[in-house]
Amino acid sequence: MKSPLNDLRRARPLLGTIVEVGAQGANASTGIEAAFREIEIVHHLMSFHEPSSDISRINCASPGTIVRIDRRTYEVMAHAQFMSRLSKGAFDITVGGKLVQQGILPRPQESEPLDRNASYEDIVLLSDQCVTLRRRAWIDLGGIAKGFAVDCAVTALEKSGVVSGIVNAGGDLFAFGDPQPVCIRHPVDPSRIFQLGMILNSAVASSSGCFSGRRQDGATADPLVEPRRNHRRNWRVGVTVLASRCITADALTKVVRLAPRTAPTILSQLGARALIINRRGVHISQGDEREAIITTSSGASRLVCNEPRHSNSHGF
Repeated sequence: MKSPLNDLRRARPLLGTIVEVGAQGANASTGIEAAFREIEIVHHLMSFHEPSSDISRINCASPGTIVRIDRRTYEVMAHAQFMSRLSKGAFDITVGGKLVQQGILPRPQESEPLDRNASYEDIVLLSDQCVTLRRRAWIDLGGIAKGFAVDCAVTALEKSGVVSGIVNAGGDLFAFGDPQPVCIRHPVDPSRIFQLGMILNSAVASSSGCFSGRRQDGATADPLVEPRRNHRRNWRVGVTVLASRCITADALTKVVRLAPRTAPTILSQLGARALIINRRGVHISQGDEREAIITTSSGASRLVCNEPRHSNSHGF
């Protein structure tokens, strides 16, 4: 029988949600504390709201100004740029401007007027962890940084000697060591829960807007912006993505919703799988099969994991 002292779960409010960290092993308590420290760092570096964050400093800097940022913020922005190019702009962290205009995010303090034509192509990542903007844009990492924080927390758990653990940040989660059950809520009726089965050594991210509290045209209006057309989109469906890293799964939930025609190809390229839930049920979009396993009531199937796991709600 496992000792309760070595099987711990703790939760804290971070990243605009409740983050839960669970761990097993002799160093469970130490590992959980290390995991929360990593999440707190990401929160402070990438928050749209905190005036001293890297993102706030970029948003308040004039176009052409070179801003030096933390290596972690740089990594997330680099991954965001990769996702933007891959999706041809369906994923774009310059949506912060539209979210400000709609009152979802506050206007950055001491910032210049927004250039409505700005996009991810106006973000220039320089050497030495520096960034500059060609046009005035307001960046929001709310669609990707939460997944990155989960990845950092998992790394902290493993470095602390935790043999099995799970990190869950409001629907973005990663489990390793022992299989963990995964459940998702129906996008129209949050009281209905789908049991996906058990997941191991893989990331899961879900988005649907079912708790946003906003209604538009009879559907939940989560702060999801179509960057290429610069208008808000309703989710209408729930999107769950399984991938080898949570930063990838987090970003892909938006890509699957905003670029449904190209999403299957992108999922295959990144070794991911998507489950789309609507009124009619669950639709699975998957790529080639390789590594991680997800077990459902109908049996086991393989989840693609082509990229290495470790590599160098908006406005949390």
